[in-house]
Parts: sequence; structure tokens; C-alpha cells
Amino acid sequence: MKRIFIFIAVLGLAFSANAQCGEDSTGSKRQVTLTLGVQAGATLFTTGNTPYDNPYGLKLQVPLVTTIPLSDSWQLVTGLRYDFEWAPLRYNVEPAAGSGLNFMTTATTDRQTAMMHHSYLGIPFEVAWYPFRNNHRLLHLSLDIYGGYAVSRYLKIHTRDARHTYNGVQTSRSSEVVESSDPMFQPWKLEVGLTVGTDMLGLLHGVRFFTNLLPTYRDPASGQKIYTSGMTFYL
Repeated sequence: MKRIFIFIAVLGLAFSANAQCGEDSTGSKRQVTLTLGVQAGATLFTTGNTPYDNPYGLKLQVPLVTTIPLSDSWQLVTGLRYDFEWAPLRYNVEPAAGSGLNFMTTATTDRQTAMMHHSYLGIPFEVAWYPFRNNHRLLHLSLDIYGGYAVSRYLKIHTRDARHTYNGVQTSRSSEVVESSDPMFQPWKLEVGLTVGTDMLGLLHGVRFFTNLLPTYRDPASGQKIYTSGMTFYL
């Protein structure tokens, strides 16, 4: 939790260190920039009909990256990035015997919320193209790959029994945490993405379509590998 608060504290903070890197077509200097910042977004996932299915999620990224202009229209971006991801499960689940998750198959009056959490430290590598070379804020397209390791990963399940209330408030609650040591969690991510970005729409700054080439989860009982893909809307 301390790491989360530390990174959120840098929200809105950005700095740059510039170095001369040739000239563009107008004779002005192109510069290499080092940037520390924060970006957030909401993700729609496609993970299949499994107990691990996430319909959507929230993402917070803290990049420390170097931007290298290759020409008036092309840029290369690389460095380090810390990603926080929160994603609720679509279905009611229960920890399987030993490890992994099962669908709840018996009738129940309980109301459940289950939240997956991942935080990744990794290296992004992105090539961006700006079709309007005189106005980079108007539109850009980029291809990227992100290789990361899950520094933290766990599942938190909250259960409320609707039969136990007092003055309309549910009084019977329980929580359970499935730790990162559970074999269902896969530690590595190798994600590829395509982004369409703009700074002209106000709140929405871009849409990224992505897929993780490595499994995010592995069901210990069946051996099934669960891959994630989807789209992220950046604010």
C-alpha cells in the first residue's frame, strides 16, 4: 500500500531534461526528453468464460521514459514504467482446494465482490508516428511492446450475507485474500499494443488496443492458460 501512495503522490508531476539531437525541417532543434509522469485509464477486457474473467478494470501508470525524435514525424520512447491494475471478477468464485478458482455452483444469498490486483514493473518500447508534423497534439499512432514483472499480485474477495441486516444495513461480512504465492498467478507480462492518441478531445487522450502474449493466469487444476486482451481508454 505504501508504494501505491508514493506513486499517486507524483500525480501531476513532470520534469524534463533536454539534449540537442539534430534539427527538423524548419531548422529548429529536436530534443531528447526524459519525462516522469502519471497517466490513468479504464480498460475493457476479453478473458473468456472462466472464473478469472474480468469485464473491465482501472489502470494507473507511472512512466519514467526517454523520448527520442527520429524525424519530424517519428519518435522512439523507452525507459521504465510501473503499472497498477485493479479488475473485478465477473462471476462469483471460491478458492479451489489447494489453489486456483472455481465457479460457485451452489445457491447462496451472499453478495460477493472479488477484485484482482496487479502491479508491474517493466520496460516499455514504443514507436510513434505523427501524421501532422507541425502539430503533434492533433493525432498520433503508435506501436508498443511492454515487458514487465508482477511485483505484487493478489485477489481480495468480499462476501456479504443479505439475510443478516440491522436497520437495513448488512451486518454479516467476510473477506478473504488469495496471495501471490497461489500458482494461478503468472508473474510475467509481454504486452503488445496499438494506440490512437490525440490531445484535442479534452478528457479522452487516446485508445490503446492490446493483447498479452503471455498468460495472466493459469488454472492449476486443468492447466488452462488464461490470456487477456482488450482496449484501454486513457484520460
